Amino acid sequence: MKWIFGISNFLIGTCLASHACVIIERLGKEDFIFSRSKCTNCNQQLCLLDEIPLISYLILKGRCRYCKIHIPCEYFLTEFLGGFAFYKIDFSSMHDICTAIVLFSLLLAAISDYQVQEFDIMLVLPAFVISLQHLMNNFYRINTTDLIEFLPIFLFFLFETVRKKCGSGDLIVYLILSFYFNSQFANLTFLTASIALLIVFLGSKMSKKEPVAFIPFIYIGLIIQLLCK
Repeated sequence: MKWIFGISNFLIGTCLASHACVIIERLGKEDFIFSRSKCTNCNQQLCLLDEIPLISYLILKGRCRYCKIHIPCEYFLTEFLGGFAFYKIDFSSMHDICTAIVLFSLLLAAISDYQVQEFDIMLVLPAFVISLQHLMNNFYRINTTDLIEFLPIFLFFLFETVRKKCGSGDLIVYLILSFYFNSQFANLTFLTASIALLIVFLGSKMSKKEPVAFIPFIYIGLIIQLLCK
């Protein structure tokens, strides 16, 4: 039964990730809840078979069924990562539902950061509120070790944000992860994200002066840490 649970959660995650892409694409422009999905090139409404996460992309070979325009592979990758992000979520648990909201909010921020290298603070507001509430509920458990793990990294990000060497979004995401999970988990997530970024940097032609969207890498690090828990 465990593998059935995992597969169903993976499929739910792909659907949530797919809708997250729609939200970012339509945010501030049109309804992203009740309106039907459509091709952004030819505006043709998509049928149900065109909207199945991962499978539709493979069947259509990464192209629109109607105008044949290429669909960016980033959509497929986002759905794939979304499946693993929610792989261990127990949707019958209130705590895990809160975790799912945090993960979904951070996914929205990651997609937006990848596309335009910034995100609306409202996208992560639910995650921040939940993480802050979680911190207050467990405030009595905070010890010296937690502060030692948290303060240096927090002060580093704060300093770099003031110097405008990194975006304030990175700091906000770090706070969310530290408050909701713990400082050690957040630090390991950022370390994993940094390693992933280094691998991509060494394997590509990225310029040292070119701004990098770091939050997508943070999300990848988050998925890895969740799967390793």
